Amino acid sequence: MNRREVLQGMGAAMMFSTASGLAAQAAGDAGGPVYELRIYHTFEGKLEPLLKRFREQETKIFERLGMHGVGYWTPTDEPLKGRTLVYMLKHKSRAAAAESWAKFGKDPEWVKLKAESEANGALVEKHDITFMTLTDFSPKV
Repeated sequence: MNRREVLQGMGAAMMFSTASGLAAQAAGDAGGPVYELRIYHTFEGKLEPLLKRFREQETKIFERLGMHGVGYWTPTDEPLKGRTLVYMLKHKSRAAAAESWAKFGKDPEWVKLKAESEANGALVEKHDITFMTLTDFSPKV
């Protein structure tokens, strides 16, 4: 085998490796933790009850089910001020996130908490969810 054939073979191997990595990342399984950004848009006057639910119980349920809270924020500018909760969770993998959310939805403590906190109507009007992986130049959090 000559040098040219070796270099061509290396190039093909690198392209296959990169393509496989990109496919895994696109599928949400980059071999490491994933971060889930959630934005909850509440009905008018429902942000405080939602914050109370998170503060007092919901975050504890997350932790018990393996969903690590990175941070919880409320916007300071309009139009999101006073009606939006933004938070981020860290999961071991995309599969672990799916498993944790499935358990969460059936968790007796959560089911009871949701029913009690929404006795006078739903708190969240809509939510946005984005899964992300860290870039290679990002600080590790």
